Amino acid sequence: MEATDKPRVFVRALFIVAAVVVMLIGIRLAAPILNPILLALVITLLCNPIFTWLQKRGVPTWLALITIAIGFLVFAALLTTFIGVSLSRLTARLGTYQRLISEQETQLRVLLAGYGVIPSDLQYFGLLDSISLPRLVGPVLAGISNVLGNSLIVSVLVLFFLVEMPFFRQRLLNGLGAESPLFVRLTNFGGSVVRFFGIRTYVNLIVAAGSTVVMFALQIDFALLWGMLIFVFSYIPYVGIPVALIPVALLALAEHGLVRAAIVVGAVTVINMSMENLIAPSLLGRGLSISPTVVFISFFFWTWLLGPPGTFLSMPITVLAMFTLDSFEETRWFAQLMGAPAHPQPPPEENPSPMPTIGDRSPAAGE
Repeated sequence: MEATDKPRVFVRALFIVAAVVVMLIGIRLAAPILNPILLALVITLLCNPIFTWLQKRGVPTWLALITIAIGFLVFAALLTTFIGVSLSRLTARLGTYQRLISEQETQLRVLLAGYGVIPSDLQYFGLLDSISLPRLVGPVLAGISNVLGNSLIVSVLVLFFLVEMPFFRQRLLNGLGAESPLFVRLTNFGGSVVRFFGIRTYVNLIVAAGSTVVMFALQIDFALLWGMLIFVFSYIPYVGIPVALIPVALLALAEHGLVRAAIVVGAVTVINMSMENLIAPSLLGRGLSISPTVVFISFFFWTWLLGPPGTFLSMPITVLAMFTLDSFEETRWFAQLMGAPAHPQPPPEENPSPMPTIGDRSPAAGE
């Protein structure tokens, strides 16, 4: 009996691996279609707390939806226009910044030569190679341009998602019933995801605002553009801020030299670490601590799978996947492997309580 079960297990595992490979190939081919849908879904989750807040203030559902829709369209139009103009100006001035960096490199070579360091020896080890701004900043600008190119489609999708959101929940309630385990899981899952992204947005906004003030004070060009870039990339722990600081540091180096570039990088890093280590844990709680390895792998994996927009979507998709896996007993072990907390088990003689959500630090009901 055991001998016949082993081939079945192997065939099943092989079938699962083949299914995953086919699915990944399909996602990669469908990335131009999936990217605006995923981005719209993330933005809808961010808009949901505002919708809930308006409803709690007694605003009718239809009026709350219209208010959010109009506000989103106006904000999206202004943001797209500002970023588009800033990118055009930055692209036009890349040649000037490249010349300034070349001058900084020349001064550094002269300074090192005064201390007896031969630049050619450093170049042999890969140091003091000429910095190419288009090559280093190009991928970041390409990612922003790709997202802006889908801004109209994303805006329309967000409006549809916002309108359908309350009706979709009501349909689930009517079809499954309030006591359905699936409905309870989906409700807990949605609430946990919205809460996480709401707090994450609040923390990122403070980091971006503080960084923008520092860049304005140090007279770095396009400070608002870099502040927005830091806000978006702050959704990616460990990786996001270093990636967002690459164009900022290069621009500061070109304009003002190595000292001011180091000050900018140091100040933004201090602001980010202060928020991540002092403020964010108290708001998010200890319920969600994503493994750094998972963060790095997801960053490169989703960027490879979805293209430049995957850079912005890597962390939201990973968190959504973690919450989804944590919502089911069969896959909860994998969510815990990624960093989700272990759920307390009820005593054997007691009935298990409804499944707690990620970030819930309270014990199971009845304890």
